[in-house]
Amino acid sequence: MTLPVLAPAAFGQGTMVDAITKIDGEDPTSTAATVYFNAAQCADAAFTVYDLTLVNGDGVTQVYMWAGVQNGNCNENDKRTDLQELCRPMASSNPRTVGDNATVTDLLLEELVNTGVVDCDNTALEGQPYEIYSFRNEDPGGNDVLPEGYGIASFTVDVTPPEQLSLTSSATQKGSTFTISWTTPTDSNSIAQYKLYQSDGTDPAGATDTGVTAGQNAKSISVAATSLGLATGASTNLFVSAVDMAAVTVGDGNEGPLSEVTTVTAEATQGFCTPENEYCSGCSVSPMVLANGQPSSGAWLFGFLFAIVCVRRLRR
Repeated sequence: MTLPVLAPAAFGQGTMVDAITKIDGEDPTSTAATVYFNAAQCADAAFTVYDLTLVNGDGVTQVYMWAGVQNGNCNENDKRTDLQELCRPMASSNPRTVGDNATVTDLLLEELVNTGVVDCDNTALEGQPYEIYSFRNEDPGGNDVLPEGYGIASFTVDVTPPEQLSLTSSATQKGSTFTISWTTPTDSNSIAQYKLYQSDGTDPAGATDTGVTAGQNAKSISVAATSLGLATGASTNLFVSAVDMAAVTVGDGNEGPLSEVTTVTAEATQGFCTPENEYCSGCSVSPMVLANGQPSSGAWLFGFLFAIVCVRRLRR
């Protein structure tokens, strides 16, 4: 079989969209619009395994796979040159067998990196996009290839963690519930989750994950003293971090540095306000006095009832 020669008018028309369907045993297509390889996977590229499934793969027994930059047009012969460095063959140009369900299995991230096209050291804040071209059955050779002769699977390499969160909440808190809040991060569009950490000391290096998280659009995270295992009067230190979307499972992406420390102390709710300028998340205003020092409605009601009793006694 000879690959069809591409006529100029057919460029970009009807390209088949293949898909990376498993990364280390997990299916990225079921949870995310973008398929990522992250810093941890790049650091272990020789053991990061993925599968690629062909669209319209009936009758395709082998593919010649090339790595390309985004919109690299690797179907064009003049783009598949060392001078361009836009597209490079994977696995020394050897074909890969297409198995069940039109899927090529047990591919390695290392093969992509070894092409020199895919960069696991890029510093793009939200990652660098790439493409895998799978030429059906025949080596593209020196031909321009028609759309029916190849498919493209897109992916992004993101090895840059989110920035450290800038806190807006008090650094010292007392009460039965604590809330840590932050300004919107620069890279908020690529953040998937926020995590809460706890430590006996103020050094974030010794902090452990509490399992308490907040979602993508959150600007704060709250936790009860009881959830932290704090008895009344006991203190601990809290930190928060941001985790980006570069993973199949939410929370497994690149994680930013832990925030500045927030020291919290468990106190039972007493039903009155704490001294001025001291944050207390579990306290309430006295029923007789408002926060501004003025009598509450409860105080007025008490006075009114007292006056009625006095008048009735005088009439006797």
